[in-house]
Amino acid sequence: MRAVDMTPTTFTDDPRFTGSVSGADFIPSTDTALHAFVVSFEVNSRTAWHSHANGQLLICISGHGFVGTRDGQQFELSPGRAVWTEPGEEHWHGASQHSGMTHLAVQTRPRDGQQQEVDWREPVTDEEAKAE
Repeated sequence: MRAVDMTPTTFTDDPRFTGSVSGADFIPSTDTALHAFVVSFEVNSRTAWHSHANGQLLICISGHGFVGTRDGQQFELSPGRAVWTEPGEEHWHGASQHSGMTHLAVQTRPRDGQQQEVDWREPVTDEEAKAE
């Protein structure tokens, strides 16, 4: 057993995010094949487009937000609601235009050691993120 430092990092001027976003490793990716990260998004903040080599589970802890896919689908997140993104599926996630949102993001590292856990892409536009 060990304690985990949950001191959040604020992502300022980080191309992976739009708006005010902070997060902390719940299970650091360097410690195990499983990686869990608690992320808090202020109102209208979000990730850039990205995908995960082995997929990703997003579990909303508080607030209200969305997960969007390249084909235009958007899935609503509210406390206790979870969304699974398939391996390689490009998506974004973040808070709504009226509420902040905190979620737990869970994924595994690729086994072959060749792929990156996350493949980051370009920022999501306001139009792409508009869901309300």
